[in-house]
Amino acid sequence: MTLLQRMDRFVYATRIDRIIFMKFQPRIFRWLPLLVFAALVAGYVMMARTASSPNRTFLFGWALFYGAYLVATFLRIFGPRFMPTALAPLDERELSVKNRAYALSGVLLVGFAMLGCFYMATESLTGLWHPHRPNDWIALGFGLQAAAILLPTWIASWMQPRPVTDLED
Repeated sequence: MTLLQRMDRFVYATRIDRIIFMKFQPRIFRWLPLLVFAALVAGYVMMARTASSPNRTFLFGWALFYGAYLVATFLRIFGPRFMPTALAPLDERELSVKNRAYALSGVLLVGFAMLGCFYMATESLTGLWHPHRPNDWIALGFGLQAAAILLPTWIASWMQPRPVTDLED
């Protein structure tokens, strides 16, 4: 058996082919993204508070933050459909949901970034915390990226119609 045949066998045995060829039903995540946002914020706070002396809290915050980042990416893959495939292009409703979700999430992200700029400009007056070290800024960038991944999925999930329950069951 050649290396390519072994790799093909591995892909089909682990069911990765279903993800690659989008052979699964998209899901609606209405409340799970809120937990992921909470984990992102909690992980960032735990990392930022103890970054000067890394200890268990820092490592737990790091694992929580970057774990939430990975979960946000998986929710994006398994959530509402945003990417057309050759066999299943997006219909008009899916295109309009995608456009509205991305537009609204862009407005929200820019609004929060502006609030963050105002906060950074005035934090020295109030004596509040702000990012000092490069790791704080890098984690903040990853947090914004996770929010940019997660917000359209969350918004599009709320724009999807609720599944109809069958009365005969």
